[in-house]
Amino acid sequence: MNFALLLIRPLLPPTRLVVREVIGEIYFEHSRHRDLLYRCYLRRVRAADRIVTQSDGAAREIAARVRARPGQVIRIYNPIDVARVTEEARSGERPYGGPGPHVVAAGRLEAQKGFDLLLDAFARVRADGLGATLTILGDGPDREALAARAHRLGLGEAVRFAGFQPRPSRYFAAADVFVLSSRYEGLPNVVLEALAAGCPVVASACSDGVREVVRDGVNGLLVPPADRDALARALGRLLGAPEERTRLRAQIAPTLAPFAAPTVARAWESMFDDVLAA
Repeated sequence: MNFALLLIRPLLPPTRLVVREVIGEIYFEHSRHRDLLYRCYLRRVRAADRIVTQSDGAAREIAARVRARPGQVIRIYNPIDVARVTEEARSGERPYGGPGPHVVAAGRLEAQKGFDLLLDAFARVRADGLGATLTILGDGPDREALAARAHRLGLGEAVRFAGFQPRPSRYFAAADVFVLSSRYEGLPNVVLEALAAGCPVVASACSDGVREVVRDGVNGLLVPPADRDALARALGRLLGAPEERTRLRAQIAPTLAPFAAPTVARAWESMFDDVLAA
């Protein structure tokens, strides 16, 4: 949509244009003309009055790529409504059986999300004697392939594919660890929601957005992207140390302050005021 608006802007009456910039060239990965399309996109996006990114790192990168004017690129985080998540987390029955520990992950079942990496890492954790369970929320084109992989790894009933859940917060709140195994991301809302539900996170440090949400050793653990061994070690570390999980959980709330919905709403209002006043 951003690209389309930028292309037709010369045909529109004089107006202000704010671009919510979230894409990198990797999002054109399925096009033979990826590099050409992205160069064209960057040329067009320079004309926006403001370019809003999801992270400070992304703001620095896009400002350099488009040779931005001073103040043209700003960062406004994705919001999380902590009160809503907390209320939803308390609703319904406990989603897990047995004593745990319980690991949860969520997202579209496709290559980007790295659930194949997670299954491999989880199999290593189980082989080390930790009797954990893994619940994966979401649907997608790779569901059958992932289920077959879990079977080949001998995970059996330790892994459950629970499908799409319209209110995943109760799964997050009742879990011991949430895992983000993605190969690439922007600023994943699912991590914010898991943290808001009080669940420590093990996350692939695959973007500036992830690294700004998950503070290593504070509210979770970060691992290098696509590193099965590192993911298995981080999972094993938290699953085998309930006292560390308790410590991380107790430190979550202050780390969510920059992402709180009222704070983010005020940032958007301020940005629009500045654009209209220019």
